[in-house]
Amino acid sequence: MSPAVLLFGAGGALGSAIGSHLAAEGFGVHTAGTTRWDSAASHLHLPYDTVCEPANFSSLPTLDAVVWAQGVNCSDSVATYDVADIERLLQGNVLFIASSLQSLLAAGRLRSGSRLVVVSSIWQLESRPGKFSYTVSKAALQGLVKSCALDLGSSGILMNAVLPGVVDTPMTRAHLSPEQIVAIIAQSALGRLPEPADIASAVSYLVSPANRCITGQFLTVDAGFIGLKHA
Repeated sequence: MSPAVLLFGAGGALGSAIGSHLAAEGFGVHTAGTTRWDSAASHLHLPYDTVCEPANFSSLPTLDAVVWAQGVNCSDSVATYDVADIERLLQGNVLFIASSLQSLLAAGRLRSGSRLVVVSSIWQLESRPGKFSYTVSKAALQGLVKSCALDLGSSGILMNAVLPGVVDTPMTRAHLSPEQIVAIIAQSALGRLPEPADIASAVSYLVSPANRCITGQFLTVDAGFIGLKHA
């Protein structure tokens, strides 16, 4: 029987690439969130402002892996942020993960030894001007992943995060100027932006049987941008 993975956020460029990669690796891919992935074995419609309950996941098979690739974003500063925005980002980027994981456990949907991965961001570790609420929400994932890895380790469950850098996607090209993209590439060790397939490959390893002992860790996939900037 094929291993089963539940993928949140499959409608985005990263989520779609992860779904395709895992399907090619032999996973039966089930999706959840606001957008269905066309090739999903099943889909659960769950808005990210939802407080999940065990019943939400009762139709799923026992899962070998779960990947959270959804994300909510906005631009603000400490001087201008709106409470409603920071609450929305904390809900979508942090509390939804905690709620859905708790419900999956209560529903008995996670196999002993299952592997869990959160797709976070390099802005979990650093920040940039005008991204106050987003950075705060991503930084909170540091504690979530570490705490969950410790709490679930006795069940043999591994939990990690992948931290993409500025990925070459249509959204990136729409929101950054060509000059900004050139500057990022110039400060990256590999001289290019990571692509969605690079993020998918990292996630695939962490949810594969080859990962036997990595848990509570944060894998940066940014073509050598964080910590290697030289301009």
